[in-house]
Amino acid sequence: MSDEVTDLRKSDRFLVVEPIEGTFNGVPVGLANVSLGGVQLLHAQPIRLGTRGTLTFNRRGVGASVAVTVVWSHLAQTSEGLRYRTGVKLQQPDVPYATALNGYVRSGVIALDTESLDRKRQRELEREMKRKSGPKLPPLPPS
Repeated sequence: MSDEVTDLRKSDRFLVVEPIEGTFNGVPVGLANVSLGGVQLLHAQPIRLGTRGTLTFNRRGVGASVAVTVVWSHLAQTSEGLRYRTGVKLQQPDVPYATALNGYVRSGVIALDTESLDRKRQRELEREMKRKSGPKLPPLPPS
């Protein structure tokens, strides 16, 4: 396995430093990280892949309401216990959304994520090691 990890992102990713709460189609969510093209959400209720809806969020009077589509989701261990971690992508670029992110960067609510590719590389190495160390099936006798 190569140590290279391909960066498929179209824009920078920002970690949420101070909590940003919102809703997705009425389901309470917290924002985990954001980019100009999408958001990673944390929530208690499952959301189906492919679901389209409105993500609305606000912190200290700065927020937006944007049309998004769920592209991935899985159950994950968090500091608050098991929660769903879900990735949504914006259906189209949105100026109020970008303006809100810009305000969050300036006020320190979000910060540039400079280590996300390192974390991805580490996860891929761990998966490869687990795969290699897994049980080996004995060869089948000739029939």
